[in-house]
Amino acid sequence: MRERINFHDEFRKCREDDLEVRSEWTDCAGDIATIAWVSNDSFICGTTEHSDSHNQQYNKPGNLVLGSCQLGTLRAYPQHRIVRPIVAKGENSTEEMRESQDPWLYSSVVSSGYDAAHNRAFTSGFDRSVKVWRVDSGSSMEMIGEWKHGGNVNFVAASKDGSGMVATASDVAVDAVRIYSVQNGVPVSASPYRSYSCSRVTDAEGNTVSTEKWAYFPATMQWGLAEGVKHLLLVGYSPRSRTGDDHDIPEDRLTTGELCLWDGRTGERWKVTSATTSNVFEVLWHPSQQCFIAATTPIGPEKIDSGIRTQIRVFWVSDNPEYGGKAFTPLKTLDCRAADINELTIMPNSYSYCYVTAGCTDGATYIWDTALGDEPIHLLRHDKPIEEFSGDREREDVGVKFTAWGTTLDRFYTGSSDGAVKVWNVRSLKRPFVRDLVHVPSAVSCAMFSPDRSKLVVGDATGRVFLLSLDADDVKPTPTTTIRLPGTNHTRTIRCPTAIIPHPEPPPPSHDAAGRPYDPQTGRSRADAYLAARQLVRHPSPTVGAVKGPRYADTGLFWKQGHLHEDPAQPLLATWEVLQQESIKVHRGGGGGGRMRFLKPPREDEALAARHEMNARLDLDVEGLEEETRRALEREGAELQVEGGEEYGFLYEEEWDGEEW
Repeated sequence: MRERINFHDEFRKCREDDLEVRSEWTDCAGDIATIAWVSNDSFICGTTEHSDSHNQQYNKPGNLVLGSCQLGTLRAYPQHRIVRPIVAKGENSTEEMRESQDPWLYSSVVSSGYDAAHNRAFTSGFDRSVKVWRVDSGSSMEMIGEWKHGGNVNFVAASKDGSGMVATASDVAVDAVRIYSVQNGVPVSASPYRSYSCSRVTDAEGNTVSTEKWAYFPATMQWGLAEGVKHLLLVGYSPRSRTGDDHDIPEDRLTTGELCLWDGRTGERWKVTSATTSNVFEVLWHPSQQCFIAATTPIGPEKIDSGIRTQIRVFWVSDNPEYGGKAFTPLKTLDCRAADINELTIMPNSYSYCYVTAGCTDGATYIWDTALGDEPIHLLRHDKPIEEFSGDREREDVGVKFTAWGTTLDRFYTGSSDGAVKVWNVRSLKRPFVRDLVHVPSAVSCAMFSPDRSKLVVGDATGRVFLLSLDADDVKPTPTTTIRLPGTNHTRTIRCPTAIIPHPEPPPPSHDAAGRPYDPQTGRSRADAYLAARQLVRHPSPTVGAVKGPRYADTGLFWKQGHLHEDPAQPLLATWEVLQQESIKVHRGGGGGGRMRFLKPPREDEALAARHEMNARLDLDVEGLEEETRRALEREGAELQVEGGEEYGFLYEEEWDGEEW
């Protein structure tokens, strides 16, 4: 029987085959962590940042950018920032490092979303806030509101029902989830919200479960997509370390978590009848039916013993009258051998069944057809990661971070840590691989198709952004460079990435991280002020630099422990007095009977002693110079030293003249 050809699908596949790189940008602050399209032409990217105390010196602007395909630009915005914290120890604790660094510390922007019904974009990050934006066709955007939180805000998502509801999730143990209601006539920053907590905040006895070292935090969050569930918010919780060390999580809690479902309109919690206490990796709603999937740790020891390390459950609205239509129950469970799941997709292939995919940390994407049982029909593998790793790959490598369907069942896309975005045909059971769409310099960290599927933005772990498009008009003039091919006289012109457009320098903060008024002065400006006030003066010898001036006491910069009774007005203690410059000069013959001479080499080294005597005869006899010569040298700025003058780093020994030192 001949296979029936769907010419409509074939046409769309041919069109997608024209997808190619049109623009490339560089110099974002870090790994591209989130992408949100705000139109078919414009998109937002957020990046990770160096913000720990040991690497703050590498922190830089470019953590939030707005891209325009039409203009070929990527423009930075500075709003996600905090006052640079004061570091107590390490290289970033020194005064020199603080003086050389920006007073602002730019924070990671890890989540973004867009409400098309109200033209509002949302970004969230590690500055513990959500920023609300109004975008002007990709050329610019304006911040119109801000929501402060008690911890890093890992998720922000706008509901699809047009009501203006926006959900956020932060790293706090209690009330981690909020649902804001953005209303007309109310300032966005003052939008009212409800807070939600998982039931695992306390145990059966009412004791708080979380500690200073770990807690249950939201790990994934999604609004419903189909009619009838768009007002429902699905949140998965996982145990998370508060110190960055997973060993702080009790062993009996590692595979635990919670799956929660709330009605955003009423605040009511809906029932989920199974897997509610498992560690949740990812959740996703069906695009057209009242159904969702959840990736969790496996239930039952027999699954773990057989090598099943994760499971994906397919939940449908329960028909049990006991729940009144406000419950979801699992109808199917799909087994997976990967340790962790990054990305989920659902693609309906009939009214009752669908393809389910899971992009995992082992560098593979697992594909199931729910009509064919709980075993995957495909295991789509990427190559080895670009970054070297030692030990367990799934603990050290990010794996597959992008999975998406094209416009037909014949086109499926994945991007992974090997730097490749690959194209697959899931319907081909023998040879699903189609081609490599693009290779980027580092691991693919994020990617997203435009709403009309005509463009694809890919971000990597070096802060580069790539625009792939079907429209040749999206190609913009870019810098080029010419290189000579090794061993030949031939040259090759290559296209260079375009740098992002930096934002203007933000004004300095009013206060530093300790709450003190911010001092915008630099070390150079403070030094000039000391000299102008005669608190310091320049020594005639440039090798000495600045020393105490006649008004040094006005600075109050004294080491109290060195003075009698620890009072700067009292004399120095003798222990410290002898170390002062004035004392050293007197001690070495500048005004007393003692004198200094060069330390001669050991007598037994006759050759060295002879060379020393010869060099000593070459010393300039300053006192023997003619007066006119001396005056000419002084006019030229020469410093004429006589015996008892500067040391110049030579070794000396003291001689006693029989009267005094």
